[in-house]
Amino acid sequence: MKVLITCGPSFEPIDEVRRITNFSTGRLGIQLSSFFSLSGVEVICVLGSLSTVRPQNPPFKLYSFDTNEGLWNTVKGLAQEHSFQAVFHAAALCDFQVKEIVDQEGKETVKAKIATDREYWMRLVPARKLLENFREVFPKALLTGWKYEVSGNYETVYKKGKQQIERSGSDYCVLNGPAYGQGYGILNKQGEVFHANSVEDIGAFFIDKIVASS
Repeated sequence: MKVLITCGPSFEPIDEVRRITNFSTGRLGIQLSSFFSLSGVEVICVLGSLSTVRPQNPPFKLYSFDTNEGLWNTVKGLAQEHSFQAVFHAAALCDFQVKEIVDQEGKETVKAKIATDREYWMRLVPARKLLENFREVFPKALLTGWKYEVSGNYETVYKKGKQQIERSGSDYCVLNGPAYGQGYGILNKQGEVFHANSVEDIGAFFIDKIVASS
């Protein structure tokens, strides 16, 4: 069996020296990659370059990415070179990209390096959801996304997980974050949720599914 795992944060440039990013560490994806590898699964992990968790001598192949588009280009290349039975998209990608930066006079700034002695308006636009393009490059793989929610409750994250599956054509969505509570919920297309207490429980669940679909 061969699986692909994306994890860690992306970043989007503000100018040539500043970035938008998030607090993702990459820990979950590294733990899942290690579990699969130690279970005899061949793993390729694509890790955000800003991840604070960086394994030494990992038992799996490790690639790096920076921006959302950088990850997409890496994923497309790997899809052409390998046949994956499963793909786990756990990367915490930027939800927004900088469209323009305007100074107090309403003039668009050059993005080389904005000055620090004045105020600016920064216009953000939604970034495309890469998971919604994964099915076109992984037509037969078991495809799983993640839905991490801070605000709301179980019903909130459950609803958003179902929407993610419907929009992306994925097979599963792992629910987590404060809105879900302790542990993880593995949501399938039928709306069923299987609770997992740990990352290892997630791995064990999916090994059974991958074997059954092979």
